[in-house]
Amino acid sequence: MQTNNKISLSLANKAPLATLGCSIVFCILALMSTFNVTNVALAIGVGILSATLLLAYWHGKGGSFFILGLAAPMLSILFSTLPDFWSLGWVINGFFCGFAILLWAFKIKNR
Repeated sequence: MQTNNKISLSLANKAPLATLGCSIVFCILALMSTFNVTNVALAIGVGILSATLLLAYWHGKGGSFFILGLAAPMLSILFSTLPDFWSLGWVINGFFCGFAILLWAFKIKNR
């Protein structure tokens, strides 16, 4: 299996900017709706899980990691309480924030 380390490093280089973007979106969401800590914690955790699985795939551990990494975001949607549209925004942004945080940690580790 071919490894794609360049993909992971390319995304990791963009992670600090993505984390900043997620923080800005969190501030906007905080002005528009109430904060549900359970949804956001679950979404961040699933984002970290998805990033870990995709990093495993990009480093040649097998194609099943790719499938699981792409299927992981569905977990945050299935297990979240979504009473309104804004709650979905919190979950989606939390997922991307978790993904960016793990890639940023990966970048720091691989300097």
